[in-house]
Formats: sequence, C-alpha cells, structure tokens
Amino acid sequence: MRTIDQIKESIAADFMKNEEVAEAFGFRAGDDFAAHFSKVSVVNLLFYIFAAAAWVVEKLFETHRSDIEMRIEEILPHRARWYKTKVLEFMQDRTLVPDTDRYDTSAMTPEEIDAARVVKYATADENRNASLLTVKIAGEKQGVRCRLDPEVEVQLEAYLAEIKDAGVRIDLVNCEPDTFDCALDIYYDAMLLPENVQRDCEAAIRRYIGNLPFNGEYTNMALVDALQAVEGVRIVEFKQATAQAEGARQAVAIDARHVPAAGYFKAGRITLTMKPHEQV
Repeated sequence: MRTIDQIKESIAADFMKNEEVAEAFGFRAGDDFAAHFSKVSVVNLLFYIFAAAAWVVEKLFETHRSDIEMRIEEILPHRARWYKTKVLEFMQDRTLVPDTDRYDTSAMTPEEIDAARVVKYATADENRNASLLTVKIAGEKQGVRCRLDPEVEVQLEAYLAEIKDAGVRIDLVNCEPDTFDCALDIYYDAMLLPENVQRDCEAAIRRYIGNLPFNGEYTNMALVDALQAVEGVRIVEFKQATAQAEGARQAVAIDARHVPAAGYFKAGRITLTMKPHEQV
C-alpha cells in the first residue's frame, strides 16, 4: 500500500509534466516540483490534502479486501497443502492466539521461532476412498531426519484438532524411518582396490536414500544410476531391495518403486558382491 508521501510525489510529478500547467506557472515541463514550490505553498498543501484523502480511500479498500479474504478463508474448506503448511508452523510448548490458527511471535527472535518449529518435514495427502487426511511428519537432529518425541506428538495432535476444518479426520504419522536393505553385484575396474570401490558404493547408496525428498518415491533404477556414477564401477547388477516399516512383521520386496510409510528411510543391510570386470 502506498504512503501519503508516495501518492503526493505521484501527483506532483504528473503536475510538473503538464505543458499547459508549466506555461501558466512559468516553469519548464518536467522540472522538479520542489525547485518551484515551497513546502508552505498553496499548491503543495493542496497536493498533500489530495494525497491524504487518496490514502484514506486506499486504506479502506485494503481493509475491505483483507476482510473479504478472511471471510472466504473461513467459509471454504482447506486443501491438503494448507495442512502441510500449518503443521510446519506448529510451535512446541506454545499456545495459539485465542479463536485463531496463528501464534503470537511478536516478542520472539527468528532463532527462537525456528527452534520452536520442531516439525522440519511434513506432507499431507488425502485418501478419497477413506475420507482421511494422512499427515506424515519428521523432526531433525544433527541434520538427520528423526521421529518427534511422544510429548511433542501429543501437542501437535491437540494443535491439529484446534485448527482443522469440522469433519476432517486426520491420521498423524510420526514413525521411525523405514529400514531399507538391498543386495547388488558390482563389477568394478580391476585396476582399483575392491574395498575402495565398495566403500564408495555404500556411501552412494546411503546418500541416495538419505537425500530422497520427504515422502518421495524410491526407485531401483535411480539407485542403479547413483551407483553407475561411482568411479570404478563398470556394471551394476541389481538383485533385490526391501523396506520394512516400524512395527511391520516383515520387510516387503520393492518391485521397481516404493514410498516409505514413515516418509523417509534409514539404510540397513547393504550387501555388495564385488566382482572384477574383465574385458571379453
């Protein structure tokens, strides 16, 4: 929104560009307004009055627009993306401003706000068949995704119950990461030490698993691509990969692709069979 001074400068600029006005007042069109009119001149005072009136009108329209947007926000049901945003804005050990879905952060520093927002990763997806909104979350410790503490989960559930639309059922998923196991045959350049190539391959697998977007899709093909980029790797023969969610009785085989139940993985058993690549 423009200030009174900005509006006044706009009026004065148009005034000074007018050739008929310039001829009547005896200045050259395009001259600086302050060079010909003092702060106490009648023209300057009139322009200020006009600018102040225009500012009041603009302020009224801005207030009206904000009021309409707020009313629309209250009427329309929120989309899944809104829930993701709100979960990321959740603050540990703090209460909402009464009758709102917002926190009062006016007395908080940016560092305090960041520390209170303990949910660092979140997704929200609607299951149309079950009329259920699944919200997956994770925190972060030392740069690694992790499960939030139980007491924080209780606070987050209370927060969601307060801000959600009436009738919306939310399934909050706060779990340990799915365990990822894999087995591959690596044909390596025989001029290199196999233990060095194996070490780099294991690092590439852990890096690929750790850098997947939260609730992102793992694919066997992308894993093979990551290994093919390792120095000394000639051929990658994929054998198998499995994922086991927290509480699951057994791991499930990954056929081409998989989205972790928790939203993220941790690397488990990485079995690499190193074979020297020989020219045929």
